[in-house]
Amino acid sequence: MDLTAFVFLAPFVFVALVLWVATRTARRYREQAQGQLAADAAARGWTFESSTEGLFDLHRWSGQTEGHHWTAEYRRGRHRKSSGHTRTHRLRWWTDGFGGPSTPILLIGVPRGKELPALQLAEGDGLLATMAQKAAGFALDKALDVHFGEEAGRQIDARGLRMVEGAGLPGFLPMAVDVAQARFWCDQPAHRQALQTQVGDAASAFSSEQDRPWVLLLGRRLTLAQSVPVRSTADLERLVRAGVVLAEAFR
Repeated sequence: MDLTAFVFLAPFVFVALVLWVATRTARRYREQAQGQLAADAAARGWTFESSTEGLFDLHRWSGQTEGHHWTAEYRRGRHRKSSGHTRTHRLRWWTDGFGGPSTPILLIGVPRGKELPALQLAEGDGLLATMAQKAAGFALDKALDVHFGEEAGRQIDARGLRMVEGAGLPGFLPMAVDVAQARFWCDQPAHRQALQTQVGDAASAFSSEQDRPWVLLLGRRLTLAQSVPVRSTADLERLVRAGVVLAEAFR
């Protein structure tokens, strides 16, 4: 290879080398992180598995805490500049077998003081309200799929959900198909106390004002969903402990 060809190819070789090193380093870091998560899970008597689905890394745990069998799933979207795909974090925890309400109840986690959203526009009449209802229903339907999975999304008609006014749950926007039943459920002292204790507990996942978990009561399943990264098992444990407290109070 003559000098001219070498000078021409050197930048391309350098870039390829840097990309190769970066890819191997990222893979090694990912493998070490997954190994630590697996070890932490085993130490707690949980199971852990990891896989990929398209642009998402998927981690799944299952365990038993204070008599409650539960499953947790964490989806981490890999950033792709070429496709415009941004990095996302979706953490979901659920447990089955408790006596939930006969119709779905959704508690949307919001910052305290923001419990009265623009969705109130969709509660009125007229053309503007009709348009708002359609837009809000579409957005909520997508949000249910993102937070709780498509299976749960298929079981709930987002257009049928209505705000439960007067529920008085700071940090939550309650929505339900049967508003009267949901209001009765929210008024139960054990339910109200459990939710408010979690919001006020700095160690709980529910203490986050910007990323407060959403809660879905659907049949005999209680599901919590939060858009936060899981960097260690401690991040997951905050949601596990909160879920078990609520499951105990809601049974």
